[in-house]
Amino acid sequence: MQPEVMTILRNSDLCVLCTCRDDVPDASLMLYICDDPGTKMYMLTLKETRKYENIAANPRVSLLIDTRDDQPEGKTRTRALTVDGEAGIMGDNDAKAKIIARMAQKHDRLANFAANKDVCVIEVLIKSILFLENADKGRTVDLTGN
Repeated sequence: MQPEVMTILRNSDLCVLCTCRDDVPDASLMLYICDDPGTKMYMLTLKETRKYENIAANPRVSLLIDTRDDQPEGKTRTRALTVDGEAGIMGDNDAKAKIIARMAQKHDRLANFAANKDVCVIEVLIKSILFLENADKGRTVDLTGN
């Protein structure tokens, strides 16, 4: 994976998770972490949420990670990732516990939420990433091998 893309994936905290069910889209601001190779992203949710229900009905998701607030140039330079992926709810309790612990460690404001016995882990397998460097300059990174 391209170094700039990995840097954004690893260093950013927030993404917008977009789900859809019955042609009704939904967008949620989410804290996330990614795995070391940058092929999966993880977020926390509860079962009673629209995003949980949408993912159960339709695993195709899109995520937006925007870095304009993190850049010294301010909002004049666009650097963003649009991620196309397939989401699921993690079932393996050991793996789930490790991700929850990592999420709480990276995002201390999630500590109480992460301790909730009903918390679920959303796992997104990244299929492709559109890396936007400015409004007129973007390139796609395909992680499926196609």
